[in-house]
Formats: sequence, C-alpha cells, structure tokens
Amino acid sequence: MRLSVVFVLSLLLTSLPCRAQEATLATDPSPALPDSVLSLEAAVARAQAQSPDAASARLSFQAEEARVRATQAAFLPSLAVTGSAPGLERSITDVVQDDGSIRYVEQSRTFSRANLSVAQVLPWTGTEINVRSGLSRIDQFGDRADVQQWQAAPVSIGLEQPLFQYNDDQWARRLAPMRYDVARKSMDEGLAEVAVTAVDRYFAVYIAQINARIAEFNVAVNDTIYTLSQGRYEIGRIAENELLQTELALLNARTARQEAKIELEEARQALRRTLGTEGRTPLTARPPTTLPPIRWEPEQAVEQARARHPDFAALKRRMTQARSEVAAAKGQTGFSATLVARYGLNQSAPTLNNAYRNPLDQQQFGISFRMPVYRWGEGSEQVDAAEAERERTRIEVQQERRTLEDEVYFQVLRVRQLRQQVKTAETADEVARRRFEVARNRYTVGKISITDLFNAQREKDQAQRAYARTLRDFWVEYYTLRQLTLMDL
Repeated sequence: MRLSVVFVLSLLLTSLPCRAQEATLATDPSPALPDSVLSLEAAVARAQAQSPDAASARLSFQAEEARVRATQAAFLPSLAVTGSAPGLERSITDVVQDDGSIRYVEQSRTFSRANLSVAQVLPWTGTEINVRSGLSRIDQFGDRADVQQWQAAPVSIGLEQPLFQYNDDQWARRLAPMRYDVARKSMDEGLAEVAVTAVDRYFAVYIAQINARIAEFNVAVNDTIYTLSQGRYEIGRIAENELLQTELALLNARTARQEAKIELEEARQALRRTLGTEGRTPLTARPPTTLPPIRWEPEQAVEQARARHPDFAALKRRMTQARSEVAAAKGQTGFSATLVARYGLNQSAPTLNNAYRNPLDQQQFGISFRMPVYRWGEGSEQVDAAEAERERTRIEVQQERRTLEDEVYFQVLRVRQLRQQVKTAETADEVARRRFEVARNRYTVGKISITDLFNAQREKDQAQRAYARTLRDFWVEYYTLRQLTLMDL
C-alpha cells in the first residue's frame, strides 16, 4: 500500500509541475485581453505621441522657437506711432521783460503731439535708418488773448550710426540660428529620452511578468513536493525536518506570489503613466523575439552625434557667446562715438492747413563721442576678464566635446557586448531549465536530497531573471545609443 502511495505521488511530481510550467510560462498570472498585448515599438510610439514628457519637449521647442522668431523680427522694419494727447500745463513762471526786469506770470496751455515713424536697423553695421512724420499743437491761454499754434513735420529722414562700439544686433543675428538649432535638436533628443524611459518601464513590466510566472510555477512545484514529502514522511522515508523544510518552501512561495502580483501591477501603472494612458487597462509586454543588428562602427556613430546631438550644437553656441562677450568688453572700454544726421521739412502756423504750406528745411548733423582718459585699469581688467572667460570656455568646450565623443564611441561597444550577452544569458536559461528537470526527476526516485532540488530550482529562477534583465539592458542601451546619435541604427 505504501509503495502505491509513493508511486502515485511520484506521478504527481512529474506531471503537475510540467502542466503548471506550460500554463504559467505561456500566459500571464493575471490573464489580459488580446488588445492589451503591447509590443516594444508600439509602446515607444505611444509614449512619444502622447506622454507628458513628450508634450513638455515639444512645448519647450515651441517656446524657444517663438523667442528666436522675436529676435529675428527685430531685424525687420518697424512701424510705430507715438504721441501724447492731450497734455495740460498750468504754472506761474518768471518772464524777462524788455527792460530786463522779471515778472511772474501765470501761464496755462494744452499740448498734443503725434509721430509716425518707420525704422530699420542694419545688423551688419548697427546703423539705424528711420523716416518720420509728425504733427503737434499748442493752445496757450492768457489774460489778453488765447494763442493756438500748429507745428508740422511732413517728412524727415534720419540716420544714427554707432562708431567703434559693440554691435549687439550683429551678434544677436549670429546667435539666433544657433539657438534655434539647439532648440530643435533638444526636442528630438527629448523625444529620444522619452523612448529610453518607455523602454525601461516596458521591460520593468516584462520582468515583473517573469517574476509572477516564476512565483506561480514555484507554488505549483512546492505544493506537489510538499504533498510527496507528506507521503514519504508517513512511510518513514524522510525525517520531520525535511517535511518542515518543504512546507516552509511552500509558504514562502505563496508569499512571493502575492508580492510578485503587486510588483507587476506597480510596474504596469508606471508604464501607463509613461505612455500617458488613463485607467488601469491590463498591459502585457511582449518584447521582440529578435535583436536588431548593429551595423555602425563607433567612428560613424560619433560623426552622426556631432551633426545631430544638441550638446554639440550648444558647445558651438557657447563659444560664439564667449567671443561676443569679449567684443562687448572691448566696445565699452575704448573710444566710441555716435553719428546722427537728419534732413526733412517742417513748418509752423496758427492753422493746420497753413502748417503744411511752404515747409522749410530741417537739417541736423552731429557727432557725439566718449573717450575714457583714465579709469584706474577698470577697462583693461574687464577685457582681461572676458578674454580669460573665453579661454576657460574654450577649454571646457573641448573637454566636454571629447567626453561626449567618448560616450558615443563606447556606447556602440557596450551595445554590441550586450547583444552577445543576451545570447549567452538565453543559453544559460535553457541549461538551467534542463538542469532543474533532471534534478526534479532524480529527486522523484530519491537520488538527490531536497536541498539539491531547491538549489536547482533557485538557479533556474536566477537564470530566467538574468536573461530578462540582460534583455532589458540591451534594449535600454540600444535606445540610449539612438538618443545620442538621433538616428535609426
């Protein structure tokens, strides 16, 4: 009778784990609807289309693009209307009389003026050319009579030319395209970073699925082992210590199953946040079955990164900005002048119509200058500081460029190495599975101890988890390489 019991329990040990393994490894512990199965490519595409981080990257680019357009718009002609209407002034002022005496007279007047101007700045030289037209009116009230006067300037053309000064417009025009280039590449890099995050969260779900399947399988295996151990204990084949060991393993497996279910749901929720998905729709990760080839050489990847990554464009902009600051320091410390010239027509009359009749010439020309004589070395020190800062920026830019190039170079090698490690981990997983099957069969016939069986089971679980982690590392590093080069590999 005892031999019959052992035989039946042995059949349970050899058959139930196999069925449990087939069931749990083929499906998720929490069965999901077919439409919840998500491929890696679909997860990346959805994250880049609708995730909050992707929206933030696009909005940052739109904001910087608007600022660049505003800077470039300053180089176009501007049309402006200025004036004041009405203005009132009432006061007692001193008036010099014909005999030289002074008399205090109460004066009241209203005034209004309006000007229309069109201005254009030439960024290459900093020259401002403008055309103006203006009209003003003054009404003066007194004890004897009220006086009204109009003053009209139908047209005047003016020029203002800075000499030996820092040309802010020229440097702004040079930096604006660089700012736009950095902003556009930063958006692309931000979307690529979203892809890296999505891949990492995607494989977190995949690893949690593996852990849940392992936990479910281990519960079935340990339950069968515990049942077999009870039968062996009853016929005196094993000691009570081994029976308690199998019972403890079963209890631990059940606890691990509950924890694995919670971790799986947490990983799924993190992935939903990354994808910008509302609700708690079940998501099942199904990674690609094949790995993409790495066709690029490290030198090719570095060349692509130089042309496409925003950090390289930002380094170029920093050097240009440093040269601009040196030019500004030199322009503020030496001799500088401003040439102003204007020619136009103007006239004044008591009536509006007469103010536009027989206009007189209006001419203006002048040069103002500023020449520091002695400033206790302030100007030269400012120039020295700017030049030192430029040199420091040059050294930092060179170092950062080399660091970025090395990062891209070794990232290619790292991805290639991980691709080989995935194959090795896959083989190790298969070997560990086969070893567990052998150990389970040997334990059934009493050839090995329960400790040896548990060791084989633990190594099988470790190999399966190691394969999943290595697969995740490969895809994360692969998409990181795409982020550094902003190219499809």
